[in-house]
Amino acid sequence: MKTIKVIGSVMVMAMVLLAGHYPDKQLSVLSAPAGSEYTVIRKGGITVIPNGRYLTPAGSSVEVAPHPYGLVVTDDGSVAVTANSGVSPLSISIIKGLQSSHPTVMQVPPGPSTDKGILASVFMGLAVSPDQKMVYIAGGQTNKVYIFSMDDGKKLDSVDCSQDINGKNYPDGYIGDMVLGKDGRYLFAVDQTNFRLVIIDARKRRVTGSVMVGRYPFGIALSPDEKLVYVANVGMFAYQKIDSIEEKSDYDHALKYPPFAYLSQEMKEGVTIDGVKVPGTGEPNVPESFSVWAVSVANILHPVVVAKIKTGILVGEKVEGIPAIGGSSPNSMVATSKYVFVSNGNNDNISVIDIKNNGIVKEIPLRLHEAVKHFRGVIPFGLAVSPDEKRLYVAESGINAVGVIDIPSLTLAGHIPVGWFPSKLAITKDGKKLIVANAKGFGSGPNGGKDYKAGPEGTYIGCLMKGTVSVIDIPSDDQLTSYTQQVVRNNFNIGTLEDARLARKDNPVPVYGGERSSPVKYIVCN
Repeated sequence: MKTIKVIGSVMVMAMVLLAGHYPDKQLSVLSAPAGSEYTVIRKGGITVIPNGRYLTPAGSSVEVAPHPYGLVVTDDGSVAVTANSGVSPLSISIIKGLQSSHPTVMQVPPGPSTDKGILASVFMGLAVSPDQKMVYIAGGQTNKVYIFSMDDGKKLDSVDCSQDINGKNYPDGYIGDMVLGKDGRYLFAVDQTNFRLVIIDARKRRVTGSVMVGRYPFGIALSPDEKLVYVANVGMFAYQKIDSIEEKSDYDHALKYPPFAYLSQEMKEGVTIDGVKVPGTGEPNVPESFSVWAVSVANILHPVVVAKIKTGILVGEKVEGIPAIGGSSPNSMVATSKYVFVSNGNNDNISVIDIKNNGIVKEIPLRLHEAVKHFRGVIPFGLAVSPDEKRLYVAESGINAVGVIDIPSLTLAGHIPVGWFPSKLAITKDGKKLIVANAKGFGSGPNGGKDYKAGPEGTYIGCLMKGTVSVIDIPSDDQLTSYTQQVVRNNFNIGTLEDARLARKDNPVPVYGGERSSPVKYIVCN
């Protein structure tokens, strides 16, 4: 891909599910706001990304390595660390002078390539010691937690998570999201592939316990009193191996096609096809799937699961008359003295859990505009709460914004424009700054052309797509209203059917199906 031009007419869609049942005057027509503009990066102005949407991130932006899916900020708000994963270089970025006019960035390891001798892998999880001298880093598939110096970026040590204090082995682990207790003694992390919560004594640098949780644990949060650890499970099924194919390397007898239909009885109970026994997956809505589990760590040596909470929309549950195909995908959490807030990535809503009885209080929908309320794609991800517990901030990855929820009323208050695909958030302890990790930053820009000169990263789009960290003043109510209007303009051009017809008067393709007869009868593709 050398240059990208957004074709506005391709993005046009009529916001009508039953066009024949509504008069034309009630129709809204959406189009990409960039129209026919080329993609371009304008860090001080309006950036155009390949889907025709605009980026106008609030505040200041600090560039880091590609895909920062993890973020932690020190208690004094002076330093932020991002965990950069997905493409090379797998790394962390230590940003010093975060709130100054000239912050500095130290990438570990430095350079455009992954250096496995320094940091073999990293995924999302980060924590900083109370004295701000060390950063703990989730090592992904290495099944380790790495410890690096915050001062010079040197590796200090690592914790092997493949065996706990009792000698039980957990091979092939994948360490992800993590949280550290206030006193720095215990570190809690999820092992995504072994379906467990890992408890680490950070001072002795060893695993002291493991607790089996739900399927594919992804997010983690600690209650304010640090007696409960909450784990968000994004998986649906615990898949089993098919017969002895792998054990015997008998791949010639592997199935050449899916063994059953999704949600069929065969899928749930298992089936034998061509002599190959395929285990069933079981039911999709069991407590282990798409859920939040609460683990009591009041006795740190004897942690125990005390609650299993289903969040969001169940598989098969009808939404606007249509059964939900996938689950809620609860991916991130944050706890207050009263609630646990959960991002349901597939449902575009936030589950509110009462911290006392572990019941769902409310599901808060994230809707950008009345014209798009039937559509999905907000993709809520990282969460942060203001120190006074009056505002909840939600990374809205699909619309390049941060949603703001008023906690006393549990209602959506507005949106803040940020970079491309915001992932994780933090609020400074004084409550004055919002810190946002944007996984795709301003995008990659062109990777070719007569005037293009490749840098050390090469020309691969993923490596060129640097992440950013936004530093934003917490907006006033009036500023939030203005920001919300900007987020709408960045994502959609909302017009009337009459306007769309005028703009497309010479276009043979109707604005929507059934709007008028078209001379186009067949499209032949070679």
